[in-house]
Amino acid sequence: MSLLGLDIGTSGAKAIVFDGDGRAIANAYLEYDLIFPKPGWVEMDVGSMWKKIFNVLSEVNTSEKVKKDPVEALSVSTFGESFTPVDDKGRDLYNTIFATDTRSIKELDYITERIPHKRLYEINGSAPKYISPLTKVLWLKSNMPDIYNRARKLLFTEDLFFHKLGVEDTSISYSLASMTLFFDIDSKKWSKEILDKLDIDTGKFSTPSPSGRVVGHISAKVAEELGFKGKVGVVTGGNDQACAALGVGAVSEGISADGMGSFECITTASDKPIINDRMLESNFPANSHVVDGKYVTLAYNGTSGSVLKWFRDNLAGEERKKAKEEGIDFYEYIIRDLEMTPSNMLVLPYFAPSGTPYYDPDPMGTIIGLSLSTRKKDILKAFIEGLVFEINLNSELQQEAGVSVDEIRAVGGGSNSDYWLQLKSTVMNKPIKRMNTSEAGCLATMMLAGSAIDRFTLEEAVEKFVEVKDTFYPDDKLRDGYMEIYNKYRNLYKTIVDIYK
Repeated sequence: MSLLGLDIGTSGAKAIVFDGDGRAIANAYLEYDLIFPKPGWVEMDVGSMWKKIFNVLSEVNTSEKVKKDPVEALSVSTFGESFTPVDDKGRDLYNTIFATDTRSIKELDYITERIPHKRLYEINGSAPKYISPLTKVLWLKSNMPDIYNRARKLLFTEDLFFHKLGVEDTSISYSLASMTLFFDIDSKKWSKEILDKLDIDTGKFSTPSPSGRVVGHISAKVAEELGFKGKVGVVTGGNDQACAALGVGAVSEGISADGMGSFECITTASDKPIINDRMLESNFPANSHVVDGKYVTLAYNGTSGSVLKWFRDNLAGEERKKAKEEGIDFYEYIIRDLEMTPSNMLVLPYFAPSGTPYYDPDPMGTIIGLSLSTRKKDILKAFIEGLVFEINLNSELQQEAGVSVDEIRAVGGGSNSDYWLQLKSTVMNKPIKRMNTSEAGCLATMMLAGSAIDRFTLEEAVEKFVEVKDTFYPDDKLRDGYMEIYNKYRNLYKTIVDIYK
């Protein structure tokens, strides 16, 4: 019997079915879009999104290989910090309010007036910020009381998935729960101290659970609709970045996963939660890992691959057409002629609200150094440099706060670019290992599903399925030139804030 790993990401959903030897025997992917109903509001069209997710599951089940080797269990990796209200009949009451939505900034102030900033951090391991689901729950309660009161549950993407598969008593992984700002990272329960002070009912949320646990089975009706055969186990997964960390083998102290997708996130494993004043100053969280008893800290840029997508869609129509004519991936086509030399431009890649260390809710994407001789590929090169500088800034601040980063393992769409990885290795002055799979989330959730039904332990799975494809090493001859620009980049955000705000 095969295992299915599903990754529900910001821009699309990917499902991969693996056989007993960890070989992918079927896969499917569909994109969906964020929607922006009002300035600062960011949502997912819940009906359209879940139709596409279910279409992805249906498609892999049409594979002849999967028909011969049906799925026995599945698990899911999801984006964090987003939830959907559901009524007592299981119907969606409102769209999914997405992580980068900034409608609840006033609620953040209200929360920190009642519970000290540092106390929230001590309980949850995350610094209070505008992306915290707690702020949006409070916003819903205050601004849409009818929907809040009608909601039997406020489900995050993981437990909403379980609900839509027909699991009645939904659970949410510690990994995802620890991103809410109202989960107690020590007791592994919803924090009564926090929720009671804000008059929020604990019963509106699913039961927290370790990752890699069977929480139910796909209902017969849904299984028939999606083409599953027999009794299919539904297994807790986790936040996409923690899952990616497992998928590259970042389960020991000091090993970091670099997830290069729409967001870019450095996820570093640790044996205990790293909580201190320096971590708090830079807004670095300490979350539960999908590996029981382990923790991760995250440092991320909220606009990574999405910035390049913006470049593709708005500035590179001609190049996109030529790439299609040649049958080449657009990004491979546009990056292949870039020179590995420092740019004359600086880019602040905050084309949406920023991630760590600032968590600034105002988009301030900036390009400095344009001239009449600037070509589109020069702008692209400066974009990639800005993305590398931003993640390096985060990594430096993490290490200053006591996080050990000894080894970086890259996955995601961006890891397909030799240029990007070589530049990153040079700037970060560390070897960057590209993994043999770019779909670490699906690989991790397959491993969680298999461990839950006793196919193997997670340790055995990591040993068997995680492979390094190749390694990029720093180019010492180029590093000084890039460091000169990077040192200017370190001051760019504060300079732009002084001008913009």
